[in-house]
Amino acid sequence: MSGKGSPYRNIVLISQIGINMLVPVFICVAVGVWLDNRFHTWFTLPLLILGIAAGARNAYALAMDTIRMDEKRRKKEQEEQIQEVLRKAKDEKNHRQD
Repeated sequence: MSGKGSPYRNIVLISQIGINMLVPVFICVAVGVWLDNRFHTWFTLPLLILGIAAGARNAYALAMDTIRMDEKRRKKEQEEQIQEVLRKAKDEKNHRQD
């Protein structure tokens, strides 16, 4: 697998970020509109702001988790490559001594 990852994985990540942004906004706006219609208040705008903040937090958390997973995977691949090089060097040294 290449260092940049699969294009399908990237499309899924972008979709997840979009959904994580939109769902809290839509839920908060729907609740705000319902409260405004029911009680004749002005809850839509504060709830909209709350929904945007919640969506931004969700997107940030998802992005940071993805970055951590990618760094962990990259580190594991590097360790495997180092072990392979060390194993080859050891084999060559043993082969020369024989």
